[in-house]
Amino acid sequence: MKTKAIALALLLSLMGCTESSEETKSDVKKEMEKAGETTSKAYEEAKEDAADSWDETKDATSDALDDGKEMASDAYEDGKKMASDAYEDGKDMASDAYDASVEKAGEWKDAAAKKAYEACVKMKEQMGGDVSECDD
Repeated sequence: MKTKAIALALLLSLMGCTESSEETKSDVKKEMEKAGETTSKAYEEAKEDAADSWDETKDATSDALDDGKEMASDAYEDGKKMASDAYEDGKDMASDAYDASVEKAGEWKDAAAKKAYEACVKMKEQMGGDVSECDD
């Protein structure tokens, strides 16, 4: 309807209709003013909608950025904890391995001492020496 009124107004103004009455001119003018107001309102609403959409997009982007930062921070903290736990586990394993090697070295030392003692006793018995000298 508005488009028709605008078209009619344009047609009348282009043709220079001299026979139209003042009332018709007034009606056309009113329709043109209504069309202008409607266009202005639609433009303002579109501007407001675009601004609202932009604000929503900015908010969503900001929220996504904050969520991403939080996720990265959480992942970093989890990684730090895992690395710390792995380090502690490694220290414990190294300590356990050291203790086991010290224990094994002690066993070998004792076994070697026993073998040396037995060899000394055997040699002293065969050679006629004093077996008590093997106790040193």
